[in-house]
Amino acid sequence: MTNIDMNLEAANDTDAKKSKSTKKNKNKTRRRVAKALAYFALVFTGLLVLAEPWLLVAVAALLLAISLWD
Repeated sequence: MTNIDMNLEAANDTDAKKSKSTKKNKNKTRRRVAKALAYFALVFTGLLVLAEPWLLVAVAALLLAISLWD
């Protein structure tokens, strides 16, 4: 194996490691955004229920539908 071949293999290994770390960071960012959106939705729904208590019926129906999904 020549020096050029070994350098290409090393470069490919480095690219694979970079793509794995990039993918891991993207997934981490996506989870953080999803968590922030979930908390925002929870707070927003809570404020709506405080403003109009009858909206609690819709929230309860949604939670029931999610729990029966599977």
